[in-house]
Amino acid sequence: MRKSMVGIGLIVAVVFANASLLTMVNAQSTEPKDSFKVIVSLSGITSSTKDILILVNVKDQTKSKLFNAENPQIEGTNKVNYTITFPGTAVDEGDKYTVCIMSVKNFKLQCDGANNSPLNRPEFVDIDLSAGDSDKEEKGKDDKKA
Repeated sequence: MRKSMVGIGLIVAVVFANASLLTMVNAQSTEPKDSFKVIVSLSGITSSTKDILILVNVKDQTKSKLFNAENPQIEGTNKVNYTITFPGTAVDEGDKYTVCIMSVKNFKLQCDGANNSPLNRPEFVDIDLSAGDSDKEEKGKDDKKA
């Protein structure tokens, strides 16, 4: 009787020890449930594009990425994507976030606000760098006509 009690006690101890190890492994390998991601796409990149600073603000956090125009990995492409992640940040549907860019060409900050969509996916922001240049060129042509 005593041997069977010791055997059952050992089995129970092994089961509880393994169960706690399994939960520890799972807890360490999972990512936080609440994670907010914004994928910023810069398009219209030309040989005259200067470095661009991308700033994303949500709630009380701001993160930045620098687009380096002289990066050899992007040579020949006219579009790049940057993923900016806010781990551990719960953003509710409709909450505001702001994406700003600043070029070292003129050091002017351009910002756009948006609201978090109801879909459970990253937010996508497309920025056309050539749009500002084409407006300036057209304005310059209109000034010459007048």
